[in-house]
Amino acid sequence: MNVIWGFKHYGKSYINGLFRYNRHTVTQMQIGGMYVSHKWKYNELDQHIIKYRRYVDEDNITTDIRVDRLSSDDLLHHDTDIGIRTQEFVEEDYLGYGNNNPPRPKFTTGVWKESSRQLYPIYSDHGSIWENHFFNDLCDCDVFIPQTHPQLMSYKPFIEHFKTCRNIVPYKSDILDICIQRINLFESKETNKYMNTNVKDVEDAYNTDKELVFSHLDFFVTGNRNVEQQLIDRDIPYEHLDLDTHDYKTLCKNKIPRRHGEVGIPKDTERYKFATHMAEDYIKTRGLTDLRLSGRVNDRI
Repeated sequence: MNVIWGFKHYGKSYINGLFRYNRHTVTQMQIGGMYVSHKWKYNELDQHIIKYRRYVDEDNITTDIRVDRLSSDDLLHHDTDIGIRTQEFVEEDYLGYGNNNPPRPKFTTGVWKESSRQLYPIYSDHGSIWENHFFNDLCDCDVFIPQTHPQLMSYKPFIEHFKTCRNIVPYKSDILDICIQRINLFESKETNKYMNTNVKDVEDAYNTDKELVFSHLDFFVTGNRNVEQQLIDRDIPYEHLDLDTHDYKTLCKNKIPRRHGEVGIPKDTERYKFATHMAEDYIKTRGLTDLRLSGRVNDRI
């Protein structure tokens, strides 16, 4: 089993899509993933989407299965979860001038959308309680994309199993490119709430106080490096995957566009030029030379 490790904005959409395009079974803990996991399985042209959850008023995990007849090329033309075309929701979309921020589907953490029933946080329980689910459901796959919940990372049988897997930590060697992408993920509302300020967008934040933008970029670097540190602390062997230069044949037989999963943004605009300036200033100020944990020696992020 391949296990893809990361915190946030680390290439999981691309890797999920790559393996599914090649008809491999993929399991993914969802964002806010104490509640729900999804699995995609393939039998010739049939795609089986299996969703695991548990309601607060029930003792057992509920399973939904949806079957669609889709070729690999069909997957490219359907949005997730049915297909692998990423739905491009960006809160403010500074770089795209708002073209990639359509109304988000309404979603409440801990509530099953279809029934409005309250969900139970399966993965907040001690690992011994959901051990059978972990081994029989989640790990019955070719690729597992987990969320690093404390219970997942502290239960010895889980840790020992991960030691037998191929563990992969994706990263990008093109630091400027990923920083520009992450600048487009800046959310003024959240920044104003937690940083006690009043900015209208990422450009305003940079001109007001660069650290508002720099701390936003630090958040991604720190989170992904901390996941890598957890693997080291638990003696889980892993390898890096450079999303910019890797040979897809080390993972799968057939390729999809390498930039699959990224929000399409125009590069010939004044905003893109200013975002490039902000990213370059951040990289220089922080002394950022490598996004991997080893880079912390130089930049201390």
